[in-house]
Amino acid sequence: MLFEKVKDIDHPIVVHINTIKGKGYKLAEDNKESWHWSFPFDRKTGNPTIHFGDGETYEEITSNFLLEKMKKDKTVVAVTPAMPSTIGFDIEKRKQAGSQFVDVGIAEEQAVALISGIAKNGGKPVLGTNATFIQRTYDQISQDLCINNNAATILLNFSSFAGLTDVTHLGIFTISTFSHIPNLVFLAPTNKREYIAMLNWSIEQTEHPVMILIPGNGVIEDNRKIDTDYSNLNKFKVEQRGTKVAIFALGDFYQKGIEVANEIENILGFTPTLINPRFVSGIDKELLNELKKDHSVVITLEDGILDGGFGSSIASFYGIDNMKVKNYGLNKEFYDRYNPDELLKTLGITKEQITKDIKNLL
Repeated sequence: MLFEKVKDIDHPIVVHINTIKGKGYKLAEDNKESWHWSFPFDRKTGNPTIHFGDGETYEEITSNFLLEKMKKDKTVVAVTPAMPSTIGFDIEKRKQAGSQFVDVGIAEEQAVALISGIAKNGGKPVLGTNATFIQRTYDQISQDLCINNNAATILLNFSSFAGLTDVTHLGIFTISTFSHIPNLVFLAPTNKREYIAMLNWSIEQTEHPVMILIPGNGVIEDNRKIDTDYSNLNKFKVEQRGTKVAIFALGDFYQKGIEVANEIENILGFTPTLINPRFVSGIDKELLNELKKDHSVVITLEDGILDGGFGSSIASFYGIDNMKVKNYGLNKEFYDRYNPDELLKTLGITKEQITKDIKNLL
């Protein structure tokens, strides 16, 4: 009725529509934040029909860590663009943070501009949101943040192919989109302790803007030695020294790298080199040159599309050499509502398929 009334008007007019979130479903109307989105649920009870198990989550880890930092340092500020839950800041935790938590509403561009300004003035801002939404801010990250080289931190949740699988919420383009912006240090942790170490380093350093991918394969703990200082930019970490084949397993695909390394040893009878790159935004040229001495095959594993991704940088480096390089990742496609395990098989990203490929390359 209202639109019919104004559709033929002969002058500018503003139509202000006041929406009610969850309209028509009382549970959602009464609990707007928790019903911002939902997995499949029982309509009568509102209880989810999918159970993902209990245990620690990166949302909880992040909010608990930041709250502890805030207690000790009043310059630490968490910023979200209407996505407080993606870094664990529920209502109670937002109350604890007080003025050290800022939500700018659904305005990701404003969030990036804000953290750049806070950093410029000596604060320690941390922006948290879903990877798919940060795509809206390319211009602000490049122009407002990175040209000024302001030391703010951006945390991205759901960047994994196994996270949100509907076509409008894919995070698989994140690496290709942001890894080539100058001054941006882009980190991909492989487990809980490395994630916390990278986050802590990023908050305390004052030299660069930093983007960190929150792991998307569950909270993993292991006994590997974790560095706490990432100031030596683009320095990859060799986790296992071997010969013939080098495996670059980035971020939350590191565990797949372990599986492949073990399969190679069991099936092909030799120990490959396993590398945790850590840095998405650059390559370790010294290490890449060193591998030429006793390696003939390099494979890369990354949780994102291959075009313009991490693996393409490695392949480009070896372009004029005899090193054989095979990249494993996703195709440049708008995948929609897929089964993650089935997608990996289709793309040949299983330990059996990769080991078979390597055998043919040697």
